[in-house]
Amino acid sequence: MTTASETGVPRTAARARDMAAAITLLAVAMAIIVTSEFIAVGLLPAMARDLQISLSEAGRFVAWFAISAAVLGPLLTIVAGRREPRFVIILTLIVYAFGNLVIAWVPDDRIIVLVRVIQGAMLPVFISVGNAAVARLAGAGREGKAISLVNIGTITAIVFAVPAGTALADRTGWPFCFLLLAGLAIVAAIVTGMRFPRLDGGKPVSARAQVALLASPAFLAHLLLSTVLFTAMFSAYTYLAGFLQSAAGFDGAQTAIALFGFGAAGLFGNLVAGWAVDRAMMMATMGLVALLALTNAMVSLTGGQLAWLVPLLAIWGVAHGAAFVLCQVRVMRAGVDAPAFALSLNIAVCNLGIALGALVGGWVVADYGVTAIGYGGAAFALLALAVTVTIGMTRRL
Repeated sequence: MTTASETGVPRTAARARDMAAAITLLAVAMAIIVTSEFIAVGLLPAMARDLQISLSEAGRFVAWFAISAAVLGPLLTIVAGRREPRFVIILTLIVYAFGNLVIAWVPDDRIIVLVRVIQGAMLPVFISVGNAAVARLAGAGREGKAISLVNIGTITAIVFAVPAGTALADRTGWPFCFLLLAGLAIVAAIVTGMRFPRLDGGKPVSARAQVALLASPAFLAHLLLSTVLFTAMFSAYTYLAGFLQSAAGFDGAQTAIALFGFGAAGLFGNLVAGWAVDRAMMMATMGLVALLALTNAMVSLTGGQLAWLVPLLAIWGVAHGAAFVLCQVRVMRAGVDAPAFALSLNIAVCNLGIALGALVGGWVVADYGVTAIGYGGAAFALLALAVTVTIGMTRRL
């Protein structure tokens, strides 16, 4: 018997059920996968010690994941874009489950790097295909809210799961964290196979149509904006903990509370962006970028004064969380002829922006001190604002 979602024209009630199931399952899977990506950051010292390698060598576990996501992810998405979304999501969860088992059971840094490369390559595939499927279920003009709900999984992972995993590793050892993530991924794959709606009615996108996006100046401008915006975001955010401790005098517990509050504000920003992007996408982007520039500059100008720092961190967190949704929806609409491939390219350039931001922020800290981190972020945010205004003037999206 064919379900409503298999006919290509679902009934309203059936579509609502399908969308609710898809959003819930994708948010859970997103939390597991993003935790698998970022938990390595908190576990690097313990992994380096147990594997008898230096901390810088252990840093390859993070670096190669991001490089693989940026380079291999879009190529795999060209192939995956022709497959049923449910199949791609289940396959990704299985890859992460198996990879996390290998990391836990095989104490070899070269094997771990290989696993991280494979997992990194699957990240853009999962996010792009999954979000494109949810956007399709939501319908034109409602993609932003749907994607923002899926992104709750990302923010939950960063705010709750990663710190919790790092604390758990102190009691059980870092391999147990990867074993736990493997088990959760297996359960999520099984439930996804049972409950995720079939979307067989979609029109396949040819590889030529996907690659053709790279010849579109308007689309490339949106990718440039994502790159510059993420560079702005992470040039300051990467060193936020150091700023809180050095400039504001926070201890470890206070820093953790502040970062938790920053993430909670980001969750609110994510939801606001989901509402705003469906109404005035480019205006919302301009407002976000201007807010990011202002808060970053003010954080450094006030020098860690507590009366200023608390509200500034809250506003900064809102802008930081909103950027993820705005960038995804913006690029997906610019690449409407091949939305999954467009999203994978966006993920690739966002990873590039994260790497560039860390480098820029490191240069600022080395030359001007940690209290100056906001100036680098503000400078790139102003550049992002210029790109946003240019896009808005040349094309209405």
